[in-house]
Amino acid sequence: MKRIAMVILIISCVAVRNGIAQVPGVGLPVTLDLGVGGGVSLPIGTLSDNVNTGWHAGATARISGLIPINIVGSAYYNRLPFKVGSDASTAWMIGAGIEYPIPGIIVKPYLGLDGLVNVISSTASGAQSITREGLGIGGGLQFSVPAFGSFDASVKYQIFNMLGKESNEETLSQVTASVAVMFSVL
Repeated sequence: MKRIAMVILIISCVAVRNGIAQVPGVGLPVTLDLGVGGGVSLPIGTLSDNVNTGWHAGATARISGLIPINIVGSAYYNRLPFKVGSDASTAWMIGAGIEYPIPGIIVKPYLGLDGLVNVISSTASGAQSITREGLGIGGGLQFSVPAFGSFDASVKYQIFNMLGKESNEETLSQVTASVAVMFSVL
């Protein structure tokens, strides 16, 4: 009796093991893309009175597939040269936001909204930095290159100091055009 029970137990374990081995593993359809990039920063409004067109560079992270929208984070250094002299206005822009992907086959367009924390300063001697909260809104296109990664091209309107302004402080804004090389890590 003990032998029969032992044989049935071993056969059951082997059968269950083989049955489980035939079922493909199901994971979360989540992807994490990391990228580096940069582009052109075009000051508009009162900001363009004092500075010229400049540049920005930094890093981006995107989580896709968890919910119908993408979650993004970014950190960029922004530099706008003054119209007079060799100094420039600088800003570290840390952002977090969402993107709404528009269905596409080869090119994947999206619309985005970012909250920004900006540490604004300049390269002039004795310059003080200020921290302001801002907003970025725009859109872009993402397209994959097989065996390499993907490229992300975007255009955004950014307000540097939407929140935290002093009473006489004018709104500072710019339009950016960026290209990033993205690599999937998940």
